[in-house]
Amino acid sequence: MTKEEMNIQELVGRRNPFRVPEGYFEEFNERLMNRLPQSEQKGKIVRLLPRLWHYAAAIVVVVGLASVVLWNNRPSVTTTLAENKNAAVEPYYDDELDYIMVGNTEIAVYLTEAE
Repeated sequence: MTKEEMNIQELVGRRNPFRVPEGYFEEFNERLMNRLPQSEQKGKIVRLLPRLWHYAAAIVVVVGLASVVLWNNRPSVTTTLAENKNAAVEPYYDDELDYIMVGNTEIAVYLTEAE
């Protein structure tokens, strides 16, 4: 026991210094109800709709950006068609050159003379 506790015990003794007035708990409910406001307060209504709009807008932005990125990274149709056309014709060049018996040097000479 500390010195302060010993001093308090000497002043007060072992008796309980706290007393409840007579009839305090019998009238407690009535006094409490009299202190409460008589009108009912309405609760605050929080709508979830604005939050849903934020989520929907975020999804639209993400899908839009993804489609722009994917659209710009895809091969163009004209390039693909041109590549396919050249790929289909290239094997026949060799056959035609063999048929007419023209070599690469003769083609080079012809092209330089044409300029």
